[in-house]
Amino acid sequence: MAGVDGHRGWVYYLGVQPGEQGRGLGSALLRAAEAWLGAHGARKVQLMVRTGNPVSGFYAGHGYAVQDCLVLGRWLEPAAG
Repeated sequence: MAGVDGHRGWVYYLGVQPGEQGRGLGSALLRAAEAWLGAHGARKVQLMVRTGNPVSGFYAGHGYAVQDCLVLGRWLEPAAG
């Protein structure tokens, strides 16, 4: 799943079944996402990977690099009702 927030493209989810990994499917999905994002006005593509997740090596192999960014988050309490 990918989307554009105005000028940046984001890859939100990209996954390949473990038994199908290593066949180039992830690379093909990433290229397709990048092409779609570019066609929809994105000039830069970003994605987030949790620290320590070995998939970061896959993205590094496709030219992605760590960006200086601070991500803030907060859990919301369930709505009363």
